Amino acid sequence: MKPTANERAFAGHDGSAARWFATQPGWWHDHFESAADQALSELHGSGVATAGRELLDVGCGDGIITLGLVRRGDFARVVGMDIVPTDQAFLEAQARHHGVRPVETTDSLSFVQSAPDTAPFPDGSFDLATAWSVFEHVTEPRPLLRDVHRVLRPGGVLFIQVWPLWYSEHGSHLWPFFDETFVHLTRSPAEILDHLRERIGDRQLAQSMYDLYESCNRHTVDDIQSALLDSGFGIGKVSLSGASVHVPPGLERIPLSRLAIDGCTILAVRR
Repeated sequence: MKPTANERAFAGHDGSAARWFATQPGWWHDHFESAADQALSELHGSGVATAGRELLDVGCGDGIITLGLVRRGDFARVVGMDIVPTDQAFLEAQARHHGVRPVETTDSLSFVQSAPDTAPFPDGSFDLATAWSVFEHVTEPRPLLRDVHRVLRPGGVLFIQVWPLWYSEHGSHLWPFFDETFVHLTRSPAEILDHLRERIGDRQLAQSMYDLYESCNRHTVDDIQSALLDSGFGIGKVSLSGASVHVPPGLERIPLSRLAIDGCTILAVRR
């Protein structure tokens, strides 16, 4: 079966979009420290304990956030899950490079490859779940959310972070390669691919970046809310992020809430 755009873009090997981003300056800090801390702060700030509990990290990618959660959350067990294999050799090399202990048996950390839209675990396997920058890439979130709901125990909490949303200025995920914003709303796909090939030079990496762009869905915060409710979750807390943006000509009729809201965090509770 031919790999999907998601599988091609997020494959953990040299020449893939995911590997390029993971080797950029600041990526380790932004994920091992900042992202993990934000997820834990949202949970703890809402009275959700993590110590001694079991966590599923959905769409764990390179595993950097997952390792950060392990080291900061005092969990009994953490499992990172993704549709592509997590390159643990790369993760450990990056940890050493940044002066962090690599994965140890005492960490109670493991990684699992899953089929799309599934969580390959028995019912009620976890107390908590996290998903960082995942649901802007899931074409139809309900099947995956329903399976995450299934593997959470009653009262379990799901933390979701989404950034950048499609209609926001960086919704293409290609901001390192364009000098202007909203390119996904002002340029054709063919123009975007041509620009990537010219700007990057490496045709394999340019294609993988285009796959990353193609993997982005069109969901808004309201769409994600609807999918969570339809999947059996209740909404506990939402935080929206945004910025002051210049609206390019031709986009004036797109709702301003779509253009200006660039991301969100949501705490959802398994009912």
